[in-house]
Amino acid sequence: SSLCVYRNYGYFGDNHGNVLCVNLNTMRPVWHYKNLDDTDGTLVCREEEGVPYVYTACEVDKQGEEGISRFAKLNGLNGQSVWERDIPCRRINLPEKTLDGGMYASPLLGTDDCRHLLFANVCRNGASRCPGELTAFDTRTGEVVYTLPYNNFAWSSPVPLTNEHGEMFIFTGDAGGMAYVVRGLTGEVVFKKSIGFNFESSPIVVGNSIVIGCRGTNIYKISIK
Repeated sequence: SSLCVYRNYGYFGDNHGNVLCVNLNTMRPVWHYKNLDDTDGTLVCREEEGVPYVYTACEVDKQGEEGISRFAKLNGLNGQSVWERDIPCRRINLPEKTLDGGMYASPLLGTDDCRHLLFANVCRNGASRCPGELTAFDTRTGEVVYTLPYNNFAWSSPVPLTNEHGEMFIFTGDAGGMAYVVRGLTGEVVFKKSIGFNFESSPIVVGNSIVIGCRGTNIYKISIK
């Protein structure tokens, strides 16, 4: 995962479930939180009422064939857990590779009318009715507000779009090359189309356009109207 920074504090996870905060001025550790498993998705942080809070989740890797993707909200100053939410996930063993479950990509903190929500692509891999899903959490309680099932697992990060009415929408892609535009507050799919192959890289938003690469040789620019 990449480094998430708040002022002079840097937050990151590793492949063994350790979530660490380091003082970047002194390069000394400040706190440590032990999650269950491998953390590949970069942590996200937001200041709420003067306190930085860090959001993170893990994969199902070292746990074996079945396990838990544990989502956690941590106090960024001392590492204390505010809430934890366990999402059952599975591992898929293919002839040429193993596909772990859980959260691979960075979660997305909501804005505007979705400021109270956190969104994440979760690879369930048979632990639910679908291989993957977009899960919306209430940032205050950790409760799951809704899930949007995919036809495939998803390793790409969701990104935000906001219209002139202050309504947040989410663009995301799955491992089958399907692109989605979702109304953040309700989970309603307003656009869904097969565009490419496996989306693994995370998209970027430029104005009303999304740029995203996929497996193969293509980079796509998609305009939202």
